Amino acid sequence: MFAVASGDAAGATLLKTGLFVRDPERSLADQLGEAFEPLQMTDRLACSLSSQGALLRWLEFPFDEPRKIAAAALPEMACQIPENLENRSVFHQILSTGKVLTAAVLKEKIEGLLAQFDDNREPLGYLGLSPFCYIGGLDWPVDSLLLCVEQDEISLSRVEGGAVTDLRILPRTAEMKDLEVIQQALMLSRSGDSPLLRLRLLGTNTDSPLAISLEQAGFEIDPVLLSGKEGRISEEMTTVASLALAATKAGPGELNLRSGPYKLKNDWQALKRRAWLASGLLLLSLLIASGSGYLQYRQRATELDQIQQQMKSIYLKQFPGEKLRVAAPLQLQSKLKELQKKAAQFGTDSPGALQILLAVSKNADSELSLDIREYVQSDEGLRLSGSTTSFDAVSRLLAGLQKEPLFNDVRILDSKQAIDGSRVDFQLQIQLKQIKGE
Repeated sequence: MFAVASGDAAGATLLKTGLFVRDPERSLADQLGEAFEPLQMTDRLACSLSSQGALLRWLEFPFDEPRKIAAAALPEMACQIPENLENRSVFHQILSTGKVLTAAVLKEKIEGLLAQFDDNREPLGYLGLSPFCYIGGLDWPVDSLLLCVEQDEISLSRVEGGAVTDLRILPRTAEMKDLEVIQQALMLSRSGDSPLLRLRLLGTNTDSPLAISLEQAGFEIDPVLLSGKEGRISEEMTTVASLALAATKAGPGELNLRSGPYKLKNDWQALKRRAWLASGLLLLSLLIASGSGYLQYRQRATELDQIQQQMKSIYLKQFPGEKLRVAAPLQLQSKLKELQKKAAQFGTDSPGALQILLAVSKNADSELSLDIREYVQSDEGLRLSGSTTSFDAVSRLLAGLQKEPLFNDVRILDSKQAIDGSRVDFQLQIQLKQIKGE
């Protein structure tokens, strides 16, 4: 099944849905071109990944700053799950003030799926986690349950305020009975502060045996209805259609597994558009300057003012919320230099803040009693200040951190015993290794 949608965060429209049999001997781009039309440079594919095997937690923090949440989500997740995170990648989505959905997904599952796509011919820009990736493509006027029927699994979600607050995943096997789904649906409907008996269907018909059994169990069945340019979408196609809509409207804050270490490397469209715009405006400015000698002073001044206002308007439209401190061409030159610097740095692999934080946590002996009061990181390294029980504990912390391959140099700036003798205060400085990508 496939679905095609266009639009942006403000709204999306379904253009086409259809079916085709995947031929492993041919490229996906060629088959999609035959089923719909050839992929364009700005087109992006979307795909979903099953939540089976993923570790999900709804975390709460006493702050709502995105940077603080990004820094704290990984350590907090590491404390709450029953295994080491080395084989998993952690993603998060801010749901409301201080409340965050966090998912730890096996790296091999993500990498295995991404290996099926060619980043140049079949750029996968959105990799959602089922069933979360369908929610953004649907309207949620009231709180309800969502039953999502897919090829290998059936998921039951409790959706409140337009976000999933609880989830059940059932593997779809030949031995599965409708009674299992009904029991899980009844438990999920009563898992919150108020019971939810309204149940929306995604990917199945209202006259299916399962839907009829759920209605007999007391649920109010509400099928998901979607329409596109071709008319009403069949109920079997609503799953892939809602994925296409959600991917089209998805912003940077959505739960997208195609981010972080798996971000699409050749996604240069936004950079190219701004570079072309800046180049065009500069060329326009040069043409006006060279032709102004043939005009009278008043005419030149009038036209120049119009062009400057036009450039200012275009600049402010392209960079909303940014003030013009100098003339638009000069500020665009500065923007060009920034874009060139970003392009020159494309492909670097310097360790990130979360990676450094995890490295510090892993190499600090879990038996040590540490109280970190200051954690300051820069491009060159970081500084730790805190206290522990003894000088020996400081030495053990230093020895552990010196073993980390990401750290070029770890040394003690200061260590001294508190006046009351109850602890030892210390300061550590860590210099990071700078690794250039190939």
